[in-house]
Amino acid sequence: MAQQVLSLISILFCFSAFSQKAEVKLSASSTNIEVGETVAFTIESNIDGTHQIDNIPVTFINSGTIASGRSYQMDYNTGNVEVIYSNTETGVFTKPGTYKIGPAYITSRSGKAYQSTSTITINVSKKINLNNNGQVTAKQRNDPAFGIIQCNKTSIYEGESVVVGAKVYAHFQPTRIGNYNSFIQRKGLEFQALTNTSRQLKIHNDDYKGVDYFSFEYDRNLLFPPGTGVFILEPFTMDLFKGFGAFSLRSSGATIEIKPLPGNPPKDFIGAVGNYSISRDLDTFRVKQGDVFLLTLEIEGSGNIQNSLEPELILPKGFVVYGDPIVTKDIAYGVNGAEGVIAYEYNIQVSNKGKINIPGTSISFFDPEKEEYVTVTTTEHSLDVLRDPSIIAADSKNPAADEAIYKQSAVDLRLKKQVVSTESIFGTPLFWSGVSAPLVCAFFFLFLVRRREQSADEIETKQAIQQKDKELGVLVATSKSLLTAGEDDAFYSSIEHALRKAFECKMGITDSDRILGKDEIYAYLDTVNKPDLTESVRGVFRMCEESRFGFGGSTDRRLPVFSQLESILKDLKV
Repeated sequence: MAQQVLSLISILFCFSAFSQKAEVKLSASSTNIEVGETVAFTIESNIDGTHQIDNIPVTFINSGTIASGRSYQMDYNTGNVEVIYSNTETGVFTKPGTYKIGPAYITSRSGKAYQSTSTITINVSKKINLNNNGQVTAKQRNDPAFGIIQCNKTSIYEGESVVVGAKVYAHFQPTRIGNYNSFIQRKGLEFQALTNTSRQLKIHNDDYKGVDYFSFEYDRNLLFPPGTGVFILEPFTMDLFKGFGAFSLRSSGATIEIKPLPGNPPKDFIGAVGNYSISRDLDTFRVKQGDVFLLTLEIEGSGNIQNSLEPELILPKGFVVYGDPIVTKDIAYGVNGAEGVIAYEYNIQVSNKGKINIPGTSISFFDPEKEEYVTVTTTEHSLDVLRDPSIIAADSKNPAADEAIYKQSAVDLRLKKQVVSTESIFGTPLFWSGVSAPLVCAFFFLFLVRRREQSADEIETKQAIQQKDKELGVLVATSKSLLTAGEDDAFYSSIEHALRKAFECKMGITDSDRILGKDEIYAYLDTVNKPDLTESVRGVFRMCEESRFGFGGSTDRRLPVFSQLESILKDLKV
């Protein structure tokens, strides 16, 4: 019976092998690494044979071992069983740079070669040397082992990242660890693991203050400390084993100084710290009046790009953005921080006609190397908008055309007055046609004028709301920049203005001179029936008032207030 089952499985494999399409896939364990960090390249294919990867540079040192394996997959649509063959080779890069690896090839036993459809780009950065942070006491050095928290920087600007890791020195050669508690224990702390925390240790011989130790590094992370001032990393703990015996150690702690960003950031500051560029593209440069075109903005760089704000899009009059932009993020985390691209896609309708110039879009970011704000701008674009007679643009004013309409009406009336007849036409079709024609013309004329007024009002309303939304973004960015710098009055005033502006956008208030009262906001909140939102809004207003009158205004309270504002904006969806 078992022999028959095995025969059946073999037959299924044979049939599936003939029916399946050849596929070759090349992948890497990581695409952002540093010099000396292990990376694995894997070729997966449904074809059995010898493998090869092109464009492997001489700076890649292979470990000398290749792991091969196979797995089985069932295609539930066809019922076929597919065999997946894999080959993995590991190694390290000895020099920094950007390397294009691949394509990969599989040569079957019949001699036919199959190629992967893609290549891989590996970004190799210089090795980050972490420095010991924190004090090690004489008692710790006399223990069987002690731990230190290492950082690549001890002083950073707000928004910058820091690479943090654990290092252990021991008088004995450890075999494994257990019960590890990381130095990153605070809830809500933003970080990304840079190395696997496996229990297979890479032991080195090391020197610490003239004494030889066995040492290893562990739990390396990319950390984005919040706020400003002194940030404290709590000690890590672990059990260090040698055979069946274990020693429990507690490391020293560490501190990082976080400097506030300079005051008075540019109006187009997007909250990004690092190094960035911006580009812009249109899907077409020739449209018909009233049509919608696609405008794409791309911000690329490294730092804290994942926390950057949406850029302010400045458009000519007669351009209307429909809905929120489609946001696409392609971000990887490495020793240089968050690195990648954020794309914003806007659907824009044009109501004006002619050759229209779209000014460049600018952003500002803080460069921690230069210690200053930097502004970059896209190129300008020219859009050719063809006239559509059925569209009345909001800013189109043609007195000559209006005058022609009235002149034509006057001529018609004068011609009608010159008609002389000796017979009465009262009640005839000609009489009713003569009476109704001016009324019909007047009706259509009023309809066109009313339509033009409505179109102008609608576009003006949308533009006013969009302007308020942009002002809200500036106020939020200003509030964020004042979290740890500046006077309390400036920070809480910015928070209160941002909250009022958010409700102006939500309630559709277009009057730029009107100041929305808190009573109006509370009345609106009563209609939406959201008690938690109402309590949050009252709480923010209350804290702003307390600060204005000198009660409890401190930098410790700024971050909770700002977080509460962000939560309210998210709830309002503005």
